[in-house]
Amino acid sequence: MLAAIVIQADQAWFFKSLGPKSQLEPQVEAFRSLLNSVRFGDGKPQWELPDGWRQKGESGMRFATLEFGPVEKPVELTVIRLPIPPGDRASYILSNVNRWRQQLNLTPIAAAELDQQSEELKLDGAVGIMVDLTGN
Repeated sequence: MLAAIVIQADQAWFFKSLGPKSQLEPQVEAFRSLLNSVRFGDGKPQWELPDGWRQKGESGMRFATLEFGPVEKPVELTVIRLPIPPGDRASYILSNVNRWRQQLNLTPIAAAELDQQSEELKLDGAVGIMVDLTGN
């Protein structure tokens, strides 16, 4: 799994891809590049797609679906927007990271471990937290 939370104002933008390690691991740098390119205009994110990635439009809860890998059997990366509930943002981020870990049958981490298990990205007008779980 490759995942990130991008916090912009009172919204959390979730970028998440779940797929075979063999398809995700080579995309870690492209995923980081995608996140680093995120800019907000009118409250919505815009980005530059990495080479070979494709974008589909909105669908249901999805703001966007990005695809990479073989056209006939691509890996999807979903982009979903949710409001941030009141309370401590660090706890909100940790609870989402632990939810992702649980989806992969990994043990939860404590708040003190979050810095070692994630990477903070300073974006234009937002903060991103990237989590690379491809090696787990």
